[in-house]
Amino acid sequence: MISVSEAFLIVQENLPTPMKEIVDLNNAYSRYLAEDILAPEPSPRYTNSAMDGYAVRWEDVKSTSSEKPITLSIAGESQAGIPFSKSVNRGEAARISTGAALPDGVDTVIRVEDTQELDNSVQILSVREQGQDVRYQGEEFQTGELLLSKGIQLSTRQLAMLGAVGIQNFNVFSTPKVSIIVTGTELVTSDDKDIKPFQIRDSNKVMLTSATREAGGKVISCEHIGDSLENTREMLEIVTDKEPDFILCSGGVSVGRHDHVKKAAEKAGFTELFWRIRQKPGKPLFAARRENILLFGLPGNPVSAFMCFTHYVRPIIAHMHGQSMAHKSVTAKTSSGITNHGKRTNFIRVKVEFAHGEVPRITEVGKQGSHMLSSIANADGYIILEPGEILTPDSLKEVFLF
Repeated sequence: MISVSEAFLIVQENLPTPMKEIVDLNNAYSRYLAEDILAPEPSPRYTNSAMDGYAVRWEDVKSTSSEKPITLSIAGESQAGIPFSKSVNRGEAARISTGAALPDGVDTVIRVEDTQELDNSVQILSVREQGQDVRYQGEEFQTGELLLSKGIQLSTRQLAMLGAVGIQNFNVFSTPKVSIIVTGTELVTSDDKDIKPFQIRDSNKVMLTSATREAGGKVISCEHIGDSLENTREMLEIVTDKEPDFILCSGGVSVGRHDHVKKAAEKAGFTELFWRIRQKPGKPLFAARRENILLFGLPGNPVSAFMCFTHYVRPIIAHMHGQSMAHKSVTAKTSSGITNHGKRTNFIRVKVEFAHGEVPRITEVGKQGSHMLSSIANADGYIILEPGEILTPDSLKEVFLF
C-alpha cells in the first residue's frame, strides 16, 4: 500500500493534457476560457451622455446659479442611435438622450430636472461641474486591455461583457469525457420494485454520474455489468473505443474471487499506476492508464467510491479545465475531540457550521461506515487525520469541502 500523498503525486505525474475547442458566445455558459481575452475596442465605444438632458459648452453655463439662470438656444437633438450631426456653437445647447453620442463642441450634460425648456430655447437652472454626466470613450477600458483571464469560468456576467464588445467565438477548454462502469451481480436499479432480499439497489450509478457533472465532466456512457472477468474486459474495451478521458469503475477492485477490474484492465491494455492506499475509506482504490485514458477502479462501497472520486478524480477534472488541482477548503475549529485510532489515514466526514464574524466550527458526522451514505449526505466536507492524530476541542483543522 502507498500513502495518500504518494497516490496524489502519482496522479499528478499522469495528468491528461487539457484540450481546447472553439465555441460561440451562445454556447459558452459555464465553460472555462482557454485564452486571455483582450478588448477589441474601447468601452464606451464613443463619448456619450449618462442622462437625459441637454449637451452644453461649459464656458456657456459655468456662471449659472439659482439667482442667475442661463438661457441657451436649442440647436437640435442627439438621440441614442441617431446622433446630432452638426456642431453645437457658443450660446447653444442640444437635447440629448441617455446613451446618445455627445455632439461636437460640447463637454457637459445638464440633467432635464435642472432645466426648463422654453420656445426653441432652454433655461439652465443649476450646474455642478465641467464634464458632468458624460461617459468618455474608453473610460472603462481601451483597445488591447485584458478583459478576462484564461481559466475563468464563464457565467452570465462575463458573457454579457463579451457580447458587448462583439466577441462571438473563442477558445475554451474541452469538457472531459467520462465513461462509467458499475460492477456487481448483486445490484439492481434504484427503482426496482421486485428487489430480492439478497440484492442491493445501485446508488453508485447516479452518484458517479452526478459527481462527474458537478465537477464539470460529461458522462458519455454508463453501464452495469455482473462480476465476470470476461464481461469486465469486454466492457472496458467497448468504452475505451469511445475515447473517454476517464473510465470510472465502481466495485471489483478488492482481493475477492469475484473482483475482476484490476485483471480485466490489464487484459484490456491498461498499465497499473497504483493499487491500494493506506486510507479509510477507499483502501482498494486502483488507478491505471492506457495512452491518454485514465482508469480509476473505485471501491464498491458508495461512500468509499465518493470519497475517492472527490479526493483524486475531481481535481483532475479541474486541471483539464485549466484550474488548480487544490481542493476547496476552509479552516475551522473542532467542537469536540476527534481522534484517529486506526492505522490508516482517515477521511472523517464532518458538518461545518458558519457564524458571522467567527471561525467556522466542525462536528464529526456520527456514523462513518463506508456503506453508510448518510455520512456524506449529511456532511459538508471531510478532514484528514493521520494514524494516532488527536484533535482536542477548539483545534484548528483544514476542512475539504464537498
